[in-house]
Parts: sequence; C-alpha cells; structure tokens
Amino acid sequence: MSYTDKFNKNIYLIVDGQVCQVMDRDYKTQGRQGGLVRLKLLRLKDNTIIEKTLKAGAKLEKIEPVVNKAIFSYKDDDYFYFMDEETYETFGVDPEIVGDYVNYLKEGAKLTFLVYKGEIINMRRKQSVQLRVVETEPAVKGNTSTGATKPAKVETGYVLQVPLFVKEGDMIRVNTETGQYTKKGVV
Repeated sequence: MSYTDKFNKNIYLIVDGQVCQVMDRDYKTQGRQGGLVRLKLLRLKDNTIIEKTLKAGAKLEKIEPVVNKAIFSYKDDDYFYFMDEETYETFGVDPEIVGDYVNYLKEGAKLTFLVYKGEIINMRRKQSVQLRVVETEPAVKGNTSTGATKPAKVETGYVLQVPLFVKEGDMIRVNTETGQYTKKGVV
C-alpha cells in the first residue's frame, strides 16, 4: 500500500481493480478539510487516460510490473508471437493488447512488455517506426502543389497518405499515435 501524498509520476498502481500508470499528480489543499490529490492515470489494459480525485492520505496499492523485452516473430489467427530476448522463449500476445499497433508491427521489431502476476498488462508502443513503402503511384511531373499527398502501402499492409515525392522502396518514418507520415529516409 502507498499513500496518495507519497507517490510520484510514472509509478504503477491498482485503481478500481485496474493497473494504471500515474501520468500526472496535482495536490490541492482545502483548508480544514485537508487536501485532495487529483491523478491523471493511463489505464494500461486499454491505453486510455482517466482522471481520479482522492483525499490526501488515501491508500492505493503500488505495484512493480516486470519488464520483458521481446522481438516480434509472427502472427496466426489467434495471437501475435514474440520471442523473449533473455530466455528465447516464444509467447503469444492477445490481439487486444497489440490493438491498432498491428499497422506498424513488422517481423524483428523489438518491443517491451509489462507483466504483472504472470499476465501481460501492456505493450509499450514506440512513438514512431520506420517502414518501407511497397506500393504507391509514381509522382506526376508538374504536380507540385504544396501539401499534396497520395496513398502509399507500407510493408505491414497499412495504407497512409504520403507526400508526392515518396516512391516505392523508400523508407519512411510513421507516427504510431496519429498514423501519419513524418519524414522520408533512414533515421
């Protein structure tokens, strides 16, 4: 157990039966009534931000999830399979945990998982990934309007809008939070 007035950002707590990461903490005093702690939490199961207000001194369970680094191997009809970098054991991950990150997941990608009580509770997502363009239309000479885009399919099968100068075979960087092109070339 941990008191609400004793913990900081980036620790993990059990809140309403769910594992959450503290993103922000704000302490407000209310004179004789004592203080309130306003928490901004990331609920790890579904990567949603929630807010919770508690009386200062309230107790919540602090936990220390195990961090596992793994490499993506393959996917079948039911699970995504990863190989643990330390033990070389292969384990399956539920598609619900991978979520829309499937659009950016390619063989050999290194990811980090948080495990609590033997169960994967979260997959840490990279903010951007580098992917190869496998299909796009060639640029038309003279079509140079500022900000013009065209669809491009990357090696994971994901289709996004890219600038006209991007061609098949190019490596591009994609923001995994927005699904948008950020820059061309190997970074």
